[in-house]
Amino acid sequence: MGRGLGWDILVANIIHAVCGAVELSVGTRKQPLIFVLNCSPDEQITLSEELMELNWLDGHSNYSGLTSISGETHNTVDKRLQTYRQGGVITIDSRFLVTDILSGALDVSNVTGIFVLHADKVSETSRTSFALNLFRDKNEWGFIKAFSDEPEQFTGFTPLASRLKNLRIRKAFLWPRFHIEISSSLTKYGKALTNRQKSEIERRRVVTEINVRLTAKQQRIQSALLACIKACLMELKRHVPELATEYWDMENIHDKDFIRRIRAVLDNHWHRISFTAKQLVQDISTLLDLLIKLVVLDSVSFYQIVQNIIDTNVKRSATNSVSSMAPWLDLDDANTVISAAKERALGKVTVPNTRSEDNEFKTVTQERYILEEQPKWDQLAILIDDIIHETLASTSSRSSGPIVIACSSNKVASQLEDLLKFAEVTTDPRTGRKRFSFRHYMERKLRDYQEWKRVNQMVRSLAYSMIDADNPDSNQVSTTKTFSKSNEVVSKRRRTRGDSATARVQRLYADTDVDKFKGGEDLEPELLAEVMCHIEEVEKTIGNESDNFSGDETVYNERALFLNELVPTLINQETQVIIQPFDERLTDSTLDQLGPSYIIMFEPNLAFIRRTEMYQALNRENPAKVFLLYYGGSVEEERHLLAIKKEKEAFTRLIREKGNLAKSFEAPEDNWKFNVHKADIVNTRIAGGSTFRTSTEEFKVIVDAREFRSDLPNLLYRIGITVVPMTLLVGDYVLSPKICIERKSVPDLIGSFKSGRLAQQCEQMFRSYELPCLLIEFDEGKSFSLEPFSELSTARGRQSDNALYDQSISVNIKSRIQAKILSLLIAYPKLKIIWSSSPFETAQIFWKLKLNQQEPSPEEALKKGAVFKVNTGDDGPPQFNDGPIDLLLNIPGINSVNIHVIIAEVKNIQDLVKLSKERITELLGQVNGGKAYRFIHEFMK
Repeated sequence: MGRGLGWDILVANIIHAVCGAVELSVGTRKQPLIFVLNCSPDEQITLSEELMELNWLDGHSNYSGLTSISGETHNTVDKRLQTYRQGGVITIDSRFLVTDILSGALDVSNVTGIFVLHADKVSETSRTSFALNLFRDKNEWGFIKAFSDEPEQFTGFTPLASRLKNLRIRKAFLWPRFHIEISSSLTKYGKALTNRQKSEIERRRVVTEINVRLTAKQQRIQSALLACIKACLMELKRHVPELATEYWDMENIHDKDFIRRIRAVLDNHWHRISFTAKQLVQDISTLLDLLIKLVVLDSVSFYQIVQNIIDTNVKRSATNSVSSMAPWLDLDDANTVISAAKERALGKVTVPNTRSEDNEFKTVTQERYILEEQPKWDQLAILIDDIIHETLASTSSRSSGPIVIACSSNKVASQLEDLLKFAEVTTDPRTGRKRFSFRHYMERKLRDYQEWKRVNQMVRSLAYSMIDADNPDSNQVSTTKTFSKSNEVVSKRRRTRGDSATARVQRLYADTDVDKFKGGEDLEPELLAEVMCHIEEVEKTIGNESDNFSGDETVYNERALFLNELVPTLINQETQVIIQPFDERLTDSTLDQLGPSYIIMFEPNLAFIRRTEMYQALNRENPAKVFLLYYGGSVEEERHLLAIKKEKEAFTRLIREKGNLAKSFEAPEDNWKFNVHKADIVNTRIAGGSTFRTSTEEFKVIVDAREFRSDLPNLLYRIGITVVPMTLLVGDYVLSPKICIERKSVPDLIGSFKSGRLAQQCEQMFRSYELPCLLIEFDEGKSFSLEPFSELSTARGRQSDNALYDQSISVNIKSRIQAKILSLLIAYPKLKIIWSSSPFETAQIFWKLKLNQQEPSPEEALKKGAVFKVNTGDDGPPQFNDGPIDLLLNIPGINSVNIHVIIAEVKNIQDLVKLSKERITELLGQVNGGKAYRFIHEFMK
């Protein structure tokens, strides 16, 4: 269905319709067992409130509510099993559902059905698909219902058929906004009304669009950023012409998935493309982010981001390899972005100022920073002021609701809260009209920028010191040759004068090597001191709240929790202003509860526009007045129009595919994976091929319960291998009594090397199994190479604001990673390493490794690594000496299975040597005992 059309109300009504108690023949009532998958915490709250309201309307006072199973509250099988027996509607993580079904803790035949939210995210290898396959393979009568409100995510070849196959469902219903039933239900008036009433309702339903123009400096920056993106995109196509697609065009840069789709094409060849091409991809992402922040952030914060980009790109070589600045900074348009951003924030303007001298007022001129404000701020304040005046002057009850301002994020909501709090009423000197000034807010931002500059200088000095310690000869900044002296490619430009590599760096920084820690000096002490004095004067007037000011939105949301005294006051709802971001919490029921008379969309959002339409349709007799603020001719407008276009095109493709969709039929015999036996694949001509207990035994793999976060258990199940979930102490996968595998993804491998956990895991595997293996698994669609290790090394952790510090760390990791792998092999020469390009390849490798191997025993796998009870005489815990245990494991006849008998019966190595042959045979068996006795007592000649 289309975005914002009330999926939460639809899902809640369907769940309410099927979750009624069933009357059994014996006179008892049984609650159905229904699971809800892919449900976020905010969505759980929304569904719970909707279901509670529906049950209250039906008069069901005994409704138990929506139950949630998570790792914090239901971390044991017994707790989850107790919840399953009670029945009802349960939201659960797919991982818990999969492990409980495979372990037999949950009887699938008792499950009534499964609801799947965000069906567009269900892939062939996802945990949700795994749970649905397990459910449908063992339960043919239960239902599966899936919902999605993101049709743009249905991409690829036959996307609708592929999703239906992954979800194990057969029918699909498409409900776009342009569906005739949806359009008619959102526009009808309801009961019979007079023409005058209809015209009044129609007038209030009309959305008032306020087209705000960008300032001249914003337009310059936007044009320069678009030119930089175009140049980088053309250069990227030149570097990878064989990988470029038609999608790499300026028409699609406003698509939110633009960078993700470019990376999807390049990831398979990431280790083959040049470093410049990688920089260009990062530059395009940076430039697109700057385009969005240009119309969202204030001028000082935007300039701070630009300044941070400059600081992080003026790099010096940290090792023998030469690092380069971002290619887009060599463009002439980059200078336009930097200069215009600085002029917006720290440009100077001469203003008249009235001073009192000798009892006379004199008008003098003085300089001050421009501190340009966003044009939307003034329009928003004027709009709210007009609404409040209209509400106070009106006697109608239609204007009794609050004013709701909807914005894109919590950060913008916090920004608007501060703006409305510090707004000052002024008069436009040119037109004489009333306007609002936010000078005090901008001065506070300037103070934050000064503090950031001070901290950034300290971080830069530390980073340069670390780089100098590693490479004392790194004194030169290197720049890329992609855009050397103009915005043209090197191979296409003519020779010019006076623009060397040093000059290009000086365009960013004019500092010498002595002043490299200070960065660009852009704050004048005199003007800054005047700003600080003005802040103190204003704070004395409005109250000292400077300690509460911060860019972090959590300060404002949680500030009321720390007040010592709360004075209850009556809030006039007519003048109440509520700021709410676009997220899962802002649903149709939220608007219905707030009951606003005025809705202001500070930024265009397709989903919220639809929610507003539904609110207007539900309140036909008293609709709210809706206002939409947007920057005309800006990236904000282009992104909104492109979102509408993409949704329409996506629904058009799905409608056409549904019209040609063939019906599918499934029978139990089609499930071939349960019919794969060893006799079908084992070659009995190979020695050992006919030594299995039965020819009808299925393949079995014991999997650690924590491994169900990955895709591999799902793929093992799909190829016909029985997956047994258990909590293993040694290894992640047990393929046979001899083979144990520890699986590591690339980020996990780096983290294990850092913590030293991998060496300990290898030692445990060698003590318990004959053939321990280390599986290094790469992601599907990523390059199968060791080169991305250094790039992924900092991906798990949060990067700092200064890239020079991150660079010094990543270079050290890159130089050590291969040495650590070699050190691991030297310490454990018998360790087998399996390199896998994807989980699909890993499943095939497991299949081949299990050929001619016995099936693992779950009981034996649980014993591996466990501390068995040994009689110590004082009832204390047993203490083991690892040195003698390692020596025992090297004696022929003593293995990981019978070593615990020796530990329990023999005190030390000296007593073991003195044992008779009969005693050793009694402890270890005839064969193993003979091997051990001959090894101990055989003379060396």
